[in-house]
Amino acid sequence: MDNSTFRIRPYSKRELARLYFPNTPSDDSAVANFRLWIRRNNEVMEKLQAAGYRSHSKIFTPKQVRILVETFGEP
Repeated sequence: MDNSTFRIRPYSKRELARLYFPNTPSDDSAVANFRLWIRRNNEVMEKLQAAGYRSHSKIFTPKQVRILVETFGEP
């Protein structure tokens, strides 16, 4: 990662989904797309679960955000 404005910190699922899917018409659609993106990547799911992520979690911890950014890149 370079010195962009994105910071590794706790993010709500909705907030991070909107960052990754800014052109999606609604927050709910962005979250659904983001959730699908995560679920389809077994390696990411395993790493997130090892870091304490559960599908019903509303907040991504900094450790979980780092896993997502390392896999998908910065939003």
